[in-house]
Amino acid sequence: MTPVSLPSQGSMFLGAYRMGASLKDCVVLVHGPSGCHFGPNFFEVLTNNLSSNATISVMRERSVVYGGIENLEKAIRLTRKHYKDKRIIVLSSHVPSIIGDDLEFIDADIYLDCGGFQPMWQGMEAFLEKLGDFICENENREDESTPTHLINLIGFQRDVAGAEEDLAELKRILLSFEAKVKVNVIPDSLESLRYARYASLSVVFGYGVKLARRMEREFGIPYIVTDYPYGVEGLKEFMEKLNENFEFEYDLNNGVFSEIDAKLKRYRNNLPLFYEIPVCVVGDLPRISGMSKFLERELGMNVKLAFATSSALEKFDVSCTKFVSSYNAFMEEIKGLDIKVLLGTDEERKIINNTIVFAFPSFTRMSYVPYLGKGTLNLIADIYERIMEWI
Repeated sequence: MTPVSLPSQGSMFLGAYRMGASLKDCVVLVHGPSGCHFGPNFFEVLTNNLSSNATISVMRERSVVYGGIENLEKAIRLTRKHYKDKRIIVLSSHVPSIIGDDLEFIDADIYLDCGGFQPMWQGMEAFLEKLGDFICENENREDESTPTHLINLIGFQRDVAGAEEDLAELKRILLSFEAKVKVNVIPDSLESLRYARYASLSVVFGYGVKLARRMEREFGIPYIVTDYPYGVEGLKEFMEKLNENFEFEYDLNNGVFSEIDAKLKRYRNNLPLFYEIPVCVVGDLPRISGMSKFLERELGMNVKLAFATSSALEKFDVSCTKFVSSYNAFMEEIKGLDIKVLLGTDEERKIINNTIVFAFPSFTRMSYVPYLGKGTLNLIADIYERIMEWI
């Protein structure tokens, strides 16, 4: 029997948790029964890229009858005692939302009601939008050094294997072109949010559009929404988008494409092996958008099927023969396809054991190498190995 909500699809609560766990100076306190804490924390810890500081109010039957605020206040006091240098984020799960627990006056730095049946992407959007309160609260705060040439990177998913390496590679590329450019990642820490209002541009990786819109209204910061720039052409389009709103000198052939070209030349006779190979992509919409374009445009593969485990506020183009909107439809479609390479999540390993896991959840993959920028070589190598297994 297929579960109603697969881990890779998740709920609003899981989406908010994914973003909240990325804040290094915070503890995520889940207000709800112990099971609501176990699932998200299990995924975050095993995904290996995040060291998740998380705790729970542990609601029991009595709390459901008489309310869970007393339990929550005790949990907050204990958390402040044991995590003296951390801020507290309270995420209220389904049960407190149903019984009507009012979190407005609790002693937390951030609180968010995540009850209901909204999809995971709405949880990511809602949490990132909530961070706008911190940014606006610091509007009148004077900083000793006001950063210039700053770019906000919003919504970059850091809980996927290899994500920190991808982020480091993007930073390296941006800083190598223009020494004056500075990068502010959201979410990273609540402290870093104080600088967000000084940015010249916000770059939204699918999630965080509402936050970017608010900063545009409040501070006049323009924003662009982008998918993940996999491959040479993907990175080129990404840099061109940036340059339309944030002018700086850059040369992608110097230190990025030149190295990729030089190393691929040794395997140029093998590149036709990729042509028209039937492939499938599964994952968050901004990820599969960038990945599908890379597979078809740059490797000449045939993306037969695509499924987005989590949608997004903005529209994204997915280059594929067929795009399905539910996991049940995906399972039915893939039965009739002779897929040779599958790029997806842990869930797809049940279909093809050697799935290239590049999207959440990804705890079955151990990786400390990027797929973006120079990491294009790592991505091509992983795909090449899968192709060679069945030739």
